[in-house]
Amino acid sequence: MTCTRPMADGLFAAWLLALVVVAQGLPVVSAAPPADGEGEIVTVTLIGGAKVTGTLLKRNDDGIVLDLGFDVMKIPAQRVLDVRGDAAAQEGAGRETDRGIFRTGMLEAREVPELVKRFGDAVVMVRNPGGLGTGFLISREGHIVTNYHVVEKHTKIQVTLFRREPGRQVAGGGGAGFEKHELRRVKIVALQPLRDLAILKIDPEELKGPLPEPVVINDRNDLRVGDMVFAIGNPLGMERSVTQGIVSSTTRTIDTVRLIQTDAAINPGNSGGPIFNARGEVVAVACAGAAVFDGLAFGIPATDLVDFLVHRDTWLYDESQPQNGVTYLPPPWRE
Repeated sequence: MTCTRPMADGLFAAWLLALVVVAQGLPVVSAAPPADGEGEIVTVTLIGGAKVTGTLLKRNDDGIVLDLGFDVMKIPAQRVLDVRGDAAAQEGAGRETDRGIFRTGMLEAREVPELVKRFGDAVVMVRNPGGLGTGFLISREGHIVTNYHVVEKHTKIQVTLFRREPGRQVAGGGGAGFEKHELRRVKIVALQPLRDLAILKIDPEELKGPLPEPVVINDRNDLRVGDMVFAIGNPLGMERSVTQGIVSSTTRTIDTVRLIQTDAAINPGNSGGPIFNARGEVVAVACAGAAVFDGLAFGIPATDLVDFLVHRDTWLYDESQPQNGVTYLPPPWRE
């Protein structure tokens, strides 16, 4: 009888893992020293909010390979939202920082319909005597961000807020409907013509009820080409429209100003509205949709928005101050 020596547990495990990798068509992990976190226990957050924890075997432009202990999983790169070490994952997302009239933070990933339900009520319509745009609530005191060109050369601004009414049902049943509130006591707080940003403030007492939950702004500057984003706005007056796409470029420049380019549909009326990432954080302010180039749209990076909000006292609105870039002249009159 021929006897064979039992295979060592560690060698057998490595052999079995190699068979699984080959059988699933996954890239074979070499025995080279770990690099880029390989061998570390990580938590991968997928677009939509699902999380997978395992030992990182491989990470490249195609995706991530995790050892789950009983199986090997390959996750395509386009489905990965975030990869964090075990210690960092324990801290988790969901942290928010109150920074006066606005909030920043890292939120938990969710499906787009859930994010729209949570933050969509914060998106408003901004009207002037000559047209309309979009804005979004950043504080519970009624501060709103929009584009400078939406309010440019106008002093009379009207804001339309769409508040969810539990007792009001949508047509066909199912879910709460919305009630439009026209707010006319709107104050211009600050204007930044060079970055096409403006801060307005509504009077909460005019609304006669609670304001919707304000948005959370991303201040981490971690937006990548290919990341999923979605926009909420009022294109051509079509209220509360949601469009989805990806980030086409984070380094586009127009007239020496850096912008984020996206293929999410943005049209006249979207200007001043929020562009969200897969966590529901505002990563850009929609500012331009190029009608002559089908599919091109742009946004002002959230880092520029945060800088404007932090230093808003520099840009306080005062019709008597010419450095605002705006001159308001009284109309002529007769005795």
